[in-house]
Amino acid sequence: MDMEPLDVEALNFTVEAATGQPLCEAWRESAEGSVFHLANILLFLGFMGGSGFYGLLYLFTFLTLGFFCSTLWAWGDPCTTDSFLWSFALFGVCLGQVLHVSYRLRSVSLSEDFQELYNCMFKKLGVSLTHFGKIVTCCEGDIHTLERDQCFAVEGKTAIDKLSVLLSGR
Repeated sequence: MDMEPLDVEALNFTVEAATGQPLCEAWRESAEGSVFHLANILLFLGFMGGSGFYGLLYLFTFLTLGFFCSTLWAWGDPCTTDSFLWSFALFGVCLGQVLHVSYRLRSVSLSEDFQELYNCMFKKLGVSLTHFGKIVTCCEGDIHTLERDQCFAVEGKTAIDKLSVLLSGR
């Protein structure tokens, strides 16, 4: 039996017939242009982000810019509808993350004494600056320094109605 090989290219017209869209046969000679390259550079830089809030802000800012450029690139080509939808969805998610991290990083202004207390004690315990700011507002910003042999409170006699932190002494 002498069988001829199938002509696959001649038989592969199901996409055009089913969707009515033109076939994406003609691949471009060069890469997809400067926007495509810029998108990939920004994505590469984004994935180099570190940890912590500033690392997250760095990471999601570059990813947002990269996915935005990727969305712009995909918008101009009718053969990249799926790339456009994915890029646009990921752009939206990353933009939401940038806004969320930025909101959580809003500055908490503390006096020098409270900043020192945070750095010496609370930062080591993993308390965020935002949560520490809420603790400080509970004590209304009062700092009491006691001299040697001065009592802060006597057990069973002094009512303590505020958060107190003893840094040294007993």
